[in-house]
Amino acid sequence: MFLTPGAYEIRHQLAIVPPPEIVEAARSAFVVLRDTRDLLVAGASVDDAAYVELEERFDAAVAELRTGMRRNLGAAKSITAR
Repeated sequence: MFLTPGAYEIRHQLAIVPPPEIVEAARSAFVVLRDTRDLLVAGASVDDAAYVELEERFDAAVAELRTGMRRNLGAAKSITAR
């Protein structure tokens, strides 16, 4: 994924329009995803505690990013909220 043409370019394009808190939330999710990739490349398995911890951090980072993006767009905090 990280070597796929365009992956880093898209990350940098994201920094053009949204406010700084959205850019930072996206960067945080990206870093955890990259750390997960590095852990797996180093030989860890999905059963390892380190992988589980990174997966939890990634889920939290993406949830924070979604919340910030919804707030920035003026959308409901939750897609289930009316």
